[in-house]
Amino acid sequence: MPTKRKQEEEPPSEIGRRRAERREAEGRRSDERWQDVLTAAAEVFRRLGYSQARLEDVAQEVGISRATLYYYVGTKEELLVALLEDPIAAVTASLKKVAAEKIPAEEKLVASLREYLHLLEEHPTLFIFLSENIHKVMSGPEADEIRANADSYGRVLTKIVSEGMKSGEFRDDIRPQVAVLGIIGMFNWMHRWYVPSGKESLSAIGEDFVTMSLAALQPPK
Repeated sequence: MPTKRKQEEEPPSEIGRRRAERREAEGRRSDERWQDVLTAAAEVFRRLGYSQARLEDVAQEVGISRATLYYYVGTKEELLVALLEDPIAAVTASLKKVAAEKIPAEEKLVASLREYLHLLEEHPTLFIFLSENIHKVMSGPEADEIRANADSYGRVLTKIVSEGMKSGEFRDDIRPQVAVLGIIGMFNWMHRWYVPSGKESLSAIGEDFVTMSLAALQPPK
């Protein structure tokens, strides 16, 4: 097993190295172009799917050559990391904040699910995470961090449901882990059929899901 010193001396991943270079680069124009690249990547991944998309497609969407794109990004995976890292961290951080509040478990659950919907609206790139098998398309420390945040989200939500079961707010004849899998599955499956330009907004659909989740957890009379 490597020592802590050896672990600290290990070189950063290629994605980490390139991210550090971008942070150190000077010039507002470079920052704006990077945002253009991320916006284009999100659109290309949404339209073609991550597995079918190519860096050439992203370059074309931005309106630059592939050679120019390589100045900003080296791989398709790096783009996926850049698109998902902050939104998924934000989802988990917001849930932990709600879970720490001194309010009933039912209020925590409602606030958590509504915040999740808000973040889906604010960061539609999260639908990429929901539609792709991240375990197969990503690897390395950055991917591990994204997966760890996603796993942490599930654990914290399970804790909220467990609190509700202990307090009598929720039924206790089902396992909290199973209840959470059902709730998350219902929300996450929206990526298969939700149409942003459709008649129903994401928040309207989400409110129905919140109502259904609470109904399913109601203690039997």
